[in-house]
Amino acid sequence: MTVLIIVGHATSLLAAGPKISDMVVGGNKHNLSSLNKNVTYKAAPPQTIEDKNTEICVFCHTPHKAVPQTTLWNRSNPSSVVFGKYSSSTLVIRRTSNAQFGEPNGASRLCLSCHDGITAGGVPLGAIFNGPVINMGANDRIMGIALFNAAKIKSGHHPVSFVYDDVVLRAIQNDSLKSTQNYQMPRIVKLDTANRMQCTTCHNPHQNQSTEDTYQVPPNEGRKIAPFWVYGANNNASLDHDSVCMDCHNIPTNPFPWP
Repeated sequence: MTVLIIVGHATSLLAAGPKISDMVVGGNKHNLSSLNKNVTYKAAPPQTIEDKNTEICVFCHTPHKAVPQTTLWNRSNPSSVVFGKYSSSTLVIRRTSNAQFGEPNGASRLCLSCHDGITAGGVPLGAIFNGPVINMGANDRIMGIALFNAAKIKSGHHPVSFVYDDVVLRAIQNDSLKSTQNYQMPRIVKLDTANRMQCTTCHNPHQNQSTEDTYQVPPNEGRKIAPFWVYGANNNASLDHDSVCMDCHNIPTNPFPWP
């Protein structure tokens, strides 16, 4: 008998993304071990027996003396950094107090401890909380499309860290611009324990549950269609991408309105 254990998110038996522990083929971008292959960001080879460069989990987690937040966290929380928030004038959650829409918090802020644009400005990826800085070689700061600085957070990606409950849903459904767009509570993706939409609502930080397909035409040519996606039941990146988005944004349009 085969038993599938599901933790945190819907998981596919056909999960196509490289496992975070795969050191043979490699390719999991959240594995920063020096032994990983086919990735841009990884530690330099260790110089002493005490170096942690070959480890996998240490870049985000530690079993002891962790940051007192969650998941045995091993990175400093950018608590003093003001990132701002998505600023569209049509965003209903900005006008709905129940949404508690403010600075990134929870799991999203933990993601930003690497992807924040502040890291790229001065704190290397190897700067763990419990232990000396791990030498990352030349690529020790996230750059390019994976960088989420204040400008991108305000205008370039889905808002995060807001409560999405029945009260907020009704406010969206009653808005004149949104009333025809069939917003609904999610059935596939998961909000956090405070009913907040976070980066981890759509993204699994350990493994892409969908295929690793990329866009074939500009302006997104070469970019993964569903990076570290939480859902892979269709075994097709385009379909899985749409399934995740439409879990809340059940917009009856063809073609789908977003890349």
